[in-house]
Amino acid sequence: MKHFALDYNTLDNEIDKKFYRLADVKDKIVKVCFDIVKFRDGNPDELWQIQSADDGDYIVAKYDMDAVSDKLVEKTAALTNVWNVSTTTNGDINIFYKGFPVIRSNASNVGIKIEDLADVKAFLPTKLASSKELVQSLLKNLSASQRYELLRLYPELQ
Repeated sequence: MKHFALDYNTLDNEIDKKFYRLADVKDKIVKVCFDIVKFRDGNPDELWQIQSADDGDYIVAKYDMDAVSDKLVEKTAALTNVWNVSTTTNGDINIFYKGFPVIRSNASNVGIKIEDLADVKAFLPTKLASSKELVQSLLKNLSASQRYELLRLYPELQ
């Protein structure tokens, strides 16, 4: 029976990869801050930390896969993507709620660098869907007539 023994730790690491050699994934990650990185095309909730070892640098998972999965299912079930953000190369940011144009601004007007627009486009819709305070601060930037029209069509934003 020794031939069929299964090392569950190795199996778990193959299924839910918890570390990578930094040299192998260097072009696939972006720095979040200090020694924390995330995968460019990965889940934004999955953060990784750069750690040194005797045989080189590694990135190690800073999340519990079960917690991330549960949180992701909860987010997806609770929030349909009603917010949408589009950006242009010259720095314009357009925010839509259920396809209705809410606000248009320029990145320089709100203090965002043009090179950060891709992050804003990826981050802002889910943040707007989950943060009532952020929505309220966005609505305060609208004129009275724009706010009235938006709230008349979508009273759930109040």
